[in-house]
Amino acid sequence: MAKKQPGYAEALAELEEILEQLEGDDLDVDQLAALVGRASELLITCRSSITAAQEDVDRIVKELDELETELDEEDE
Repeated sequence: MAKKQPGYAEALAELEEILEQLEGDDLDVDQLAALVGRASELLITCRSSITAAQEDVDRIVKELDELETELDEEDE
């Protein structure tokens, strides 16, 4: 079964854990490569979440603007 994609908060928390590990002195090259690869995946997840949220906000604002315009036209 495929691993479930983490949500934004989970991805951010894991990124913070990875950063702490990267700041340590006891990483070998293989661990470093794996952590950087995972961090890249998590960054893509975070960016996708932010993009989706921005699109939702833009859509909601547009709908509110349209509703406001309709109400203004009815008042005229």
